[in-house]
Amino acid sequence: MRISLLLVLFLFIFTLNTQALLNAKSNYKWWKDPQIASELDLSKGQVKSIERIFSSYRKRIIQYRKQLRKSEIELRKELRNPNAKKEEVLKLIDTIEDTKAAYTRTKVEMYLQVKDVLKPEQVKTLHEIKIRFRPYHR
Repeated sequence: MRISLLLVLFLFIFTLNTQALLNAKSNYKWWKDPQIASELDLSKGQVKSIERIFSSYRKRIIQYRKQLRKSEIELRKELRNPNAKKEEVLKLIDTIEDTKAAYTRTKVEMYLQVKDVLKPEQVKTLHEIKIRFRPYHR
């Protein structure tokens, strides 16, 4: 009974964390938002460069998000299975964590490339904008 309760609690917490990750607006093209572009004083060349960077990472980001959803569903199904094997559940968790790491790494790589396109003052302003909008994206 105690183990089942712990598994349910783990699943609930895990699901919340994954949903927060997946619902992040990673496909939001902030550089095309007139207010943000104006505040950052982005040039047309910067907008084109950022769009190219985003486009080059888009497929991988979508693939990782799909894989996370799929693995999460598999984990939920396995945790509900009374005959679930501990090894299989742990393997699924490892797969999910590996996918999350790859997803995060890809998004950070993309951000670093975008950062190289921006001037130092624009990077600072972008961070300020992110802090302002953070409550709306949680």
